[in-house]
Amino acid sequence: MLKSVSRTPYTSPYSPGSTPPPVAEPQPEPIQATPTPAPGAPPEKGNSVTIYRISDSPDGPTLRPESHAVSGEKPTDEQRVAAAIGAMAEGENPVLPKGTKLLRLKLTGDTALLDLSKELKDNFSGGDKAEQLAVNALIATAGQLKGVEKVQIFIGGEAIETLGGSQTLLEPLKVPQKK
Repeated sequence: MLKSVSRTPYTSPYSPGSTPPPVAEPQPEPIQATPTPAPGAPPEKGNSVTIYRISDSPDGPTLRPESHAVSGEKPTDEQRVAAAIGAMAEGENPVLPKGTKLLRLKLTGDTALLDLSKELKDNFSGGDKAEQLAVNALIATAGQLKGVEKVQIFIGGEAIETLGGSQTLLEPLKVPQKK
């Protein structure tokens, strides 16, 4: 016989003690990733971010890091993460579903809250390995920010239980040790 487990109601970290705003309220426009400089143009110091692509290995698909230039004199953390997420949802071997964008980035203590567009869930093709790769890429990307030790993923301002069914996303996930 299965034991029934009750869960406590979710409280949004956007405003402690409250729930996300009703859907009827206007949503902020997505952060626009700045265009990548022309090939061969060296990025200014601090204007790059590591992104992740899917790469085939003898053990199956894995994440392959790539340096990605972010244009502008001094991009903010939000612009760097937005550019990385946009790049990881495009091109060859994307790790994130097409059209995925960063809507908001909020840093609270050692935790980065990533609020992503609905395309992350709507265009997700499924599979445990694809879910693991996408979640790990998001954690590693936000983990590049100074002081970030945990990452929580939201879609449209709301917590999601899972992306593909095998990994819970209701709590912040720890960033792997930086080397």
